[in-house]
Amino acid sequence: MVAPILGIRFRTTANLMRREWWRALITGFGILWILMMLPSLVWIHLSLADAGASLRGDATVMIALLSMLGWTAVPLMIAGLDDTLDPSRFRAIGADAGRLMPGLFVAALLTLPTLFFAVLFVALALAWREDGTATVVTALLGMTLTLLCLVLGARVAVLWGTRVLASRRAKLATAGVVTLGLAAVVPLALNLFSEGLGAVLETDGEVLLAQLAQTPLGAGAAAPRAAAQGDWWGATWRLLMQAGWALVLFGAWRANVDRALVTPLGRGGSRPHDDRILAPRFTLGMPSDPEAAAVHARMRRAWATDPRYLASLTGVLLLPAAFFALVLPVFDLDPRWAYLVPLLLAATVGWGRHNDVAFDSSGLWLDVVSGRLGGAVMRGRMSATAAWALPTVLASAVVTLAWTGRWADAPGLLGACVGAFGVSIGIAAVAAVLVPYRAPSPGQNPFGAEVGTVGAGFASQLASSAVAFALLPVVVVPFVLSLAVAPEWGWLACATGLVAGAAGYIGGIRLAGYVYDRRAGRLLAAVT
Repeated sequence: MVAPILGIRFRTTANLMRREWWRALITGFGILWILMMLPSLVWIHLSLADAGASLRGDATVMIALLSMLGWTAVPLMIAGLDDTLDPSRFRAIGADAGRLMPGLFVAALLTLPTLFFAVLFVALALAWREDGTATVVTALLGMTLTLLCLVLGARVAVLWGTRVLASRRAKLATAGVVTLGLAAVVPLALNLFSEGLGAVLETDGEVLLAQLAQTPLGAGAAAPRAAAQGDWWGATWRLLMQAGWALVLFGAWRANVDRALVTPLGRGGSRPHDDRILAPRFTLGMPSDPEAAAVHARMRRAWATDPRYLASLTGVLLLPAAFFALVLPVFDLDPRWAYLVPLLLAATVGWGRHNDVAFDSSGLWLDVVSGRLGGAVMRGRMSATAAWALPTVLASAVVTLAWTGRWADAPGLLGACVGAFGVSIGIAAVAAVLVPYRAPSPGQNPFGAEVGTVGAGFASQLASSAVAFALLPVVVVPFVLSLAVAPEWGWLACATGLVAGAAGYIGGIRLAGYVYDRRAGRLLAAVT
């Protein structure tokens, strides 16, 4: 079934490009970016060809490791770019995984990212030409197996990510694994802060690369170095290890495809009891009016159990964490730069709700037919987010202040965080009803999206980002002046942040409620 599946892929892509010009534009940008990167690939090839075997081997392994990380993380954070061959779409025809897998595998190889990395890895392999034909052949085999592992790993990451967030037991297990992973990363982050990137790379970088070269993460990329040194047994077992890992990933992918073909849609949690729907319990931050309180209770449960909401936090939390763990120690920045962490968290959590209404497409019907309750609906939705997000932002600000030891900056930082969160979530509330776009439906892949949403999603994100960038300086600049000019500016930053945050939150919700009532029918058409 290779030809029919490829035909489905190409015809669907062509139709989407004709129907949605944004998709064609993004594809064109991708091709242009690849062409612009070709001189860089030539430079990398020539530089490594002139380098020694040791440096060339370390660089090859490092590039392979970074590529592996990117191919695993990016598909989890960028949804809706390509789900034309989602295995669940083949349920209706009764096909089994054995017939589908060859076509799905070939289709996965015929993508722009795969073609770009194929050119990159060929350039890395040909850099070993001075060490003989046998070494070049070994390098080509190792880099080909590494590329296959990248493609297969991306597919497995998305499918397993869906399953991990689909049940309460799996979510608890995932939380444990994430906790252990963070515990393993903390010593590295502390080492980076205490010694600096240069010292860590000089003392530990070579040892780390050597150890990773003996694992499936870098074995294929390390094989040519072993061949160049005459260690043909070392090159052989590394290639065998990489090939075995590719087979393991292929088997995991096939198992997930087989499961997707026969498993009905999950709902990501147990069914709520009727008394919890009819009479929601009062919690901190819940609105007093019953209409908004009902929506608040529904959204509070969604934040606790719905895989789509949990998955949407991945990118929101990743940026501040990466800035603190990587950017600060790598560039040896002043500790005051750490204040960006709670500010980024406040802005990204608020802005991240710019498509909030679309995530509740099933509940939207109930809200619309209940009458002109736009204000209550948006107040309930945004308060459910603020109930957990604002304490989290303030807690991160307090932790950052404790880490820097500059408690005199507390008024300005706390005020700026409140202001950034209030303004950004107010903008998101308006964007959610003005420019919504389709999101994964309840029970669907939380990392996917409806085909054809790239253009609408890009427009919504661009518009909400532009407004946020225009308004956020109002609450951030006074705090920056308190750090750069005089501490007295901190109290102004505190007052400005509190006032602007409250005004942005209340004003955004009221405007969103008004627009909600005016275009309720179009909202249903846009997100269902």
